[in-house]
Amino acid sequence: MSTKLSNKKSVLAIVPEITEGVAVKPTSSSEYIALQDGFDMEPAFSELENAELTGSIGKAKTILGSEEPTASVSHYIRHSGVEGQAPNFGPLLESLMGAKKISAVEATVVSATVGNETTRATITVGVGQGALFERGQALLVKDALNGYSVRNVFSVVGDVLTLGQNLFNAPASAVGLGKAVLYKPADDSHPTLCAWLYRANGGAVELLSGARVVEGSIEASAGEFVNGSFTLNGIGYSFDPIEVTANNKWLDFNDGAGKNAVIAEKIYVDPHELADALQIAMQSQTTDVITVKYLDVSGKFEITSDGAIFDLLWQSGANGANSIGETIGFDTLSDDVGLGSYTSNDAIDLGAPQTPNFDDANPLVAKDNSVMLGDFHSIDCFEASSLTLSISGTKSDIPAICARTGKSGSVISAREIELEVSALLNQFDADKFKRFRQGSNIQFTYSFGEKAGGQWVAGKCANIYMPTATISSFKLEDADGLVQLSMTLKSYVEDGLGELYINFV
Repeated sequence: MSTKLSNKKSVLAIVPEITEGVAVKPTSSSEYIALQDGFDMEPAFSELENAELTGSIGKAKTILGSEEPTASVSHYIRHSGVEGQAPNFGPLLESLMGAKKISAVEATVVSATVGNETTRATITVGVGQGALFERGQALLVKDALNGYSVRNVFSVVGDVLTLGQNLFNAPASAVGLGKAVLYKPADDSHPTLCAWLYRANGGAVELLSGARVVEGSIEASAGEFVNGSFTLNGIGYSFDPIEVTANNKWLDFNDGAGKNAVIAEKIYVDPHELADALQIAMQSQTTDVITVKYLDVSGKFEITSDGAIFDLLWQSGANGANSIGETIGFDTLSDDVGLGSYTSNDAIDLGAPQTPNFDDANPLVAKDNSVMLGDFHSIDCFEASSLTLSISGTKSDIPAICARTGKSGSVISAREIELEVSALLNQFDADKFKRFRQGSNIQFTYSFGEKAGGQWVAGKCANIYMPTATISSFKLEDADGLVQLSMTLKSYVEDGLGELYINFV
């Protein structure tokens, strides 16, 4: 009877690639992210219609073309728990947005202005510290006297930071400004990832390589968790992959004389591909008929020869120190001798190589947050009941005849960002409709996180800043008998500057 596998034990590692499409195994416990129900990874191929006549009205066999694997995962939008340290799921945001910046040094206030209806607020930092900041970066203004606040940088000139939103009070000299982890829009970076899904953490391994995050969303409803969803498109998929490196690529054997079989260093897409490679390598060294099989029932490897002599030289072979034996389940403490067929002692290992160490921060709840919607001087909280930020990237694949998957890579060629906001209508407020009909700019800021003593907690907060947007839809509707205003904002690029920023402070 087969073993039943529990998805509840599954773990997922997200690892940035060095070369697109070349998978990198997780090496740190911090590369794992906490899974929620509904995660998914799926292999897929384009299907090529075979136009050959079959002598029937039925179709000829469909042939598989290039690979088109996908994955989807949800994750709470939360900080790592350590100020200036990116969250574990950060690679998903970096792939989606394009670039990342981490502030390792905390600057302090020298002087500040609160701003008014015609002039933006400013904060001047120490000499040379202006170089630590850039557009969109969040400041956690640690003003214990007037209350902590989160503000974004609109522009930087020298050591003067012009803010995206005005201040209620000017912080005094020496007030700290936090250490932001900033995810920002980019045109041509967008790092690729490999996703390692350890189903049931020992039941099966799925690998998506050359993956880009092509869609992402952040949802917040009053009193509920702030949650994110991500869709990845890759260029390669592997099932129970096995990695071969310089340290485990040899299989020494004896067919009457010592032979040394070697296979290519790579990640084999499944155990059967590895078995085929081993068989070809061993067969090239002997006139005996060698058969290498992966046994799907047991997860073990079977190596057989029709020769009169056949030994597997795990210890006495010339390359015993770099043998593949342990990788495919053999006990390599001694040679296997005297038989014509050998089966590995153990099944292949399908568990995660590390014990996951998740971010030390609780999921964040959409309450006691700050939403600012309007102009730079609109700093009173906009009483939104829900919001959904959607980021979509257009991925263009690079076809390649020489590539195993039919693709050598991909690029993100376009980006679209929308924000849906709902709030109960305030009587007499016609500002949002005016902006809608005029197509005038509106900016949006959402800051959320934990508080202690009424103050934001460093290392436990996040921020979304959209400096340039227009209202593309405007609608009044019923919400449990109350009048609700629902709007869609579309961000846009102005003067080549970024249109959306996500921070952790």
